[in-house]
Amino acid sequence: MRDLFHVPENYFLSHSVGCLPKQSEAALTEQFFAPWKTGTTWADWMPVFDEFRTGLAALLSVQPSTICPQVNVSSALTKILYSLPQHANRNVILLSKLDFPTIGFVFEQAARVGYEVRFIDGDPTEIETWRAAIDETVAIVHVTHATSNTSHLLPVQDICAVARTKGVTTIVDVAQSLGAVPVDPSAWGVDFAIGTGVKFLCFGPGACFLYAAPYMISQCNPMDVGWFSHENPFEMDIESFRYAPDALRFFGGTPSPAPFVLANAAMRVWNLIELDTVYARIDTCLSELCEKLPEPMIVSPMMSHRRGATLVIAPRDRGALQHNLSECGIHCDARKEGFRFSMHGYTSDAELDVLSRALLAAAD
Repeated sequence: MRDLFHVPENYFLSHSVGCLPKQSEAALTEQFFAPWKTGTTWADWMPVFDEFRTGLAALLSVQPSTICPQVNVSSALTKILYSLPQHANRNVILLSKLDFPTIGFVFEQAARVGYEVRFIDGDPTEIETWRAAIDETVAIVHVTHATSNTSHLLPVQDICAVARTKGVTTIVDVAQSLGAVPVDPSAWGVDFAIGTGVKFLCFGPGACFLYAAPYMISQCNPMDVGWFSHENPFEMDIESFRYAPDALRFFGGTPSPAPFVLANAAMRVWNLIELDTVYARIDTCLSELCEKLPEPMIVSPMMSHRRGATLVIAPRDRGALQHNLSECGIHCDARKEGFRFSMHGYTSDAELDVLSRALLAAAD
């Protein structure tokens, strides 16, 4: 698998940007630049979006009609938020302080149209925390599948089940889990899912998406629209706008084909490898590291069914670990919770050995 990617030595940053597939550059030349040079542009670019929807839908075990390409997660969330019908007695958006900050930034602006943001009080990995918080005032529940700073997996299916019994709309962020652990929006019973392929799927930036459950699509009238949201984008009648009948109603204005060309090239790699192989390798790497390290320095979950793809470490002496990591040329990053090291299918045994020795040296 490693031979299919450009993998920098000791790279543990796939939770930020996944490595570049070797075939991506050729795909960009052939499917983006070549049509531009020859003048066939949109005739050749339009199928790129269809291929993206079909490929991603297969990875998520959903129908292509439920997938809409997006430029980033914030845009996807904004389009969902301002498309939903509002109810007079329900105006609370419920979320966790462990969500990625962009989520909170988007929801904070919703106060302009009458929403109120409320953070859950308690452990977000426990279903009882959510059960206690979802009351008759809640309109929307936002759930992060794998937390960014600690790599905890939340009980998405259970949370969605509780929300459904209360008539509450659910939005699930799979940005840190997609390509790292199994993701199945339909089986979870989510109303919406939002995510990006820049991380473990190695799409590159700009190839994001939203998933809308089939029963939600007809209920939603997005405010942020453009000609790609139209039932027939090439009708070109300024006085006649009709929403696309499927999830493309969330699309908006003119998109760039380039990020989706890169995404499609990466998906062709996953069709060869199969993501189950990636999941297994990630789990093996994390288990090996957890077995070697002192438990007190490990922030992320040690049990495989509770974690994403990232090992989070908080040693007593952060300076000593930072020195070790720099000396070894290890690519990682840090948050206040600890240093983050993500595993992937292309992570080698040699790299694991380098990392474990650097971590153990800081634990002495």
